[in-house]
Amino acid sequence: MFEYIDKPDVKQNNLKRIRTQLGLTITALSNLADVSTTLISKTERMLANPTRVMKNKIIIGLNADSTSTEKKWKYEEVFPGDE
Repeated sequence: MFEYIDKPDVKQNNLKRIRTQLGLTITALSNLADVSTTLISKTERMLANPTRVMKNKIIIGLNADSTSTEKKWKYEEVFPGDE
């Protein structure tokens, strides 16, 4: 489901900033994205690098709580530089 990161050159992600901006707790995002709270927490702290499938589920969760007039988050905005 995710791999642990041993390298200090881990790329930053914007997940925590965006999640808090939306007023979501880790638990709320976990429910919306259908992923574990542990996965979200470790991803935010850059202790784990989830698969692209898991990252896409997180993006769907971030966008699930927004209305049609609100901004939709894109993969590149949440996980910049991810290949």
